[in-house]
Amino acid sequence: MIARIEIESFCHATEDEKKVLEALKNLTDAKFEKNNVVGHYGNPIKIYKVKITRKKDINDFLTLFNKIDKNILEPIEERIDEKGRFYLRLDKQSLYSGKFVIDNEGDVHIIIKIVSYPLRREKVIENAKKILGY
Repeated sequence: MIARIEIESFCHATEDEKKVLEALKNLTDAKFEKNNVVGHYGNPIKIYKVKITRKKDINDFLTLFNKIDKNILEPIEERIDEKGRFYLRLDKQSLYSGKFVIDNEGDVHIIIKIVSYPLRREKVIENAKKILGY
């Protein structure tokens, strides 16, 4: 079972904010919160975050997730921490084009919280493989 999915991305001053939002909408229809921050060199940065907890929205996201080529991922074990969080990054440019490309340097950060009882990493990995189609 998935408890929540968190998605975060940035919009730098050199990027078109509308295009960044369009890219993120390719992942979910949920409403992103926007925070304005200032970068190290004084440049404005917008941070977009959403926490998906509704069952329907989680299922919609998983439908999209199944389109990702999982063969290019490291073993799933390397992406899951001891608290049951599965970490993933996607390339924002590809996402804007409707393609789901995993990129360890990608600007779209995704955390999928996988529930298992009892909370043991091995059990989380087993559940993740079933839920995420590995």
